[in-house]
This record gives sequence, structure tokens and C-alpha cells, in this order.
Amino acid sequence: PQAVAQYLHATPEMFDVVIMDEASQMRPEQAIGAIVRGKQLVVVGDPKQLPPTSFFSRMQTEDESQAAAVAEEAESILDLASSHFRPIRSLRWHYRSRHESLIAFSNKQFYDGKLIVFPSPFPRSRGLGVRSHYVRGAIYESQTNAREAAAVDDAVVDHILHTPDLSLGVVALNIRQRDLIAELLEERLKSVPGAAKYRDRWSDEGQDIFIKNLENVQGDERDTIVISTTYGPPPGAGRVHQNFGPISQEGGWRRLNVLFTRAKSSVLLITSMKHTDIVVGSGTPLGTKALRDYLLYAETGRLNHDLGQATGAQPESEFEVAVIKALQERGYDCVPQVG
Repeated sequence: PQAVAQYLHATPEMFDVVIMDEASQMRPEQAIGAIVRGKQLVVVGDPKQLPPTSFFSRMQTEDESQAAAVAEEAESILDLASSHFRPIRSLRWHYRSRHESLIAFSNKQFYDGKLIVFPSPFPRSRGLGVRSHYVRGAIYESQTNAREAAAVDDAVVDHILHTPDLSLGVVALNIRQRDLIAELLEERLKSVPGAAKYRDRWSDEGQDIFIKNLENVQGDERDTIVISTTYGPPPGAGRVHQNFGPISQEGGWRRLNVLFTRAKSSVLLITSMKHTDIVVGSGTPLGTKALRDYLLYAETGRLNHDLGQATGAQPESEFEVAVIKALQERGYDCVPQVG
């Protein structure tokens, strides 16, 4: 938007068509300068991703050592266009993920299963799909998690040494953890054979290693994304505090949706939390619930946290009976018609 104002004459209908991408992050006042220069407008964006957001910090009275980021969300040109343009067209083909597990969680949680996903012929593996690595004994202190940051750096080195043909991005859930990971990694890579060659190669292709915080990753994609969930038990306590920064704020689930859909080949979730560390109740923010559910998904591959309730109904087909029988012969207890 700024470049349009700076470099183009303010000539009405200068262009036959103006196309706005990532429109969920553009405010109407930023967009108007481009709109008036076109005869026709196409607005493209995802209402399930980040809106225009500004951040400021405030000190929490209950713990002055921790600053919480507070988001102010504004209306976007996508919101405005969606309320005025008809019909709205939905782009349902999901092209990025080379393995269905990369998009399965967001498809269920945020898109109501409406995305058309191409199944992979290969199972989840080191370089394909979603994996989880649990860091034992990690401590979350002063908005950083040193042990988890070291595990992320180990994963980056391992990636460079064993899968150099895949590009790489790293995302932390807050700025201080991002800075810690970047600082440790810069020193670490000086002694890793092939690290400079790897970085130069992917930089030349416009896919250099990035290390970003949650708020700055929309629009990015890499073959592999390493995620540091950052939060964990504080010093001297076994329980994780239930405030997860911007994720626990209004619209925090949008930030997670952006994060979980950046990878083309694989996601490695490095975390100091189990899904059982996050307590969910009737008043729990959607972002916190989504984080809990993704931890479960990465650990187990299960999309449903709720195991469902037995209905007491009988099997509805001979096929169902045959499946139950085959499972029972292999030692499994089976209940038909659950959920």
C-alpha cells in the first residue's frame, strides 16, 4: 500500500484490475489508494488467519517479571469486501501440504473439514508429516525456555546434516524465545560442517532459514517447520501457568492456524508441555483449547480430544461386523456406534 501511494500517480482507473492478496491483514484505509486506481477489484484472503493487528506491552500486576503482549484487532479490507461483495467464492483446494497430516488439524478445527486435501501415498516419517519431541525438565522463565531452545538448535543442525534438500523455518511462540534461539544457533552453526553451504544454497533460492515469532510468519512457507511451543513449567513448580500470551487473547486461534499451516513437507513440534498440562474448561479461550488439541494431535495423531460416547446402538452393516470380528481376533475390545 505504501509503495502505491509513493510511486504511482493518483490517476483514477489507472488499471483494469487491482488484486489484493493477504487481504485479512490490510486495513481499509491502507487499501483505498489502490482501489481508486482500478476499474475492477479482486480481494483475496483468509478470514481464518490474522487480521490487522497492533501490539503493545503491559505489566501484569500479579507477576511484574512477565510482560504480556496485548493485541488490538481491526477490521480488514477482507472483512469489508466480504460484507459488500456477492457471491463470496471459497478457494477449497489446499495445495501446500505434501502430507495430509500437515493440514488435517486446521481443516477440522478451523475450516469445518471443507478443504480438499490430497492424501499422501507415504506414511508419516522423519521428513513427512507432523512429529512431536518432548523436552523433559525444561523451565519457562523470564519468557524464555533455554532447554527447549537448545533442543530446537539441535533439530536445526540435524536437519542441515541429514535433510539438506529441504528448506527450513523456525517459529517460537514469543519474541524473546525467538531471539534466544537465533542467538544460540548463530554461534552453533559456526562449527557445523556444511551449514554455510546450506544457508547459501537456500538463500539463493529465496528460501533461506528464518527464525520468527508467531506474529510474523503469515505468508511464509518452508519444506520443514520447527516449532518451539516455548511455554512450560516455571521454576520450582510442576504445573504450567495457563496464560499463553497472544494465543490466550481474543482471536488467538487465528495465530495458531497460521502457524500450523506453514510447512510443505513436515512439522517438528518441540515442546515442554504435554496436552494434559493445559487445563480446559467452559471459559477457556479458543486459542488455548486449540494449543491443547494440537499438542494431543502431534503426540498421538488423534484429532478428537473427546473420545465420544457409546450410543448403545448395534452395528449397522455386515462390513462393520466383519471389522469388529477381525479386531477382536487380534485382542481388541470393540464398541460399535461410538460418537
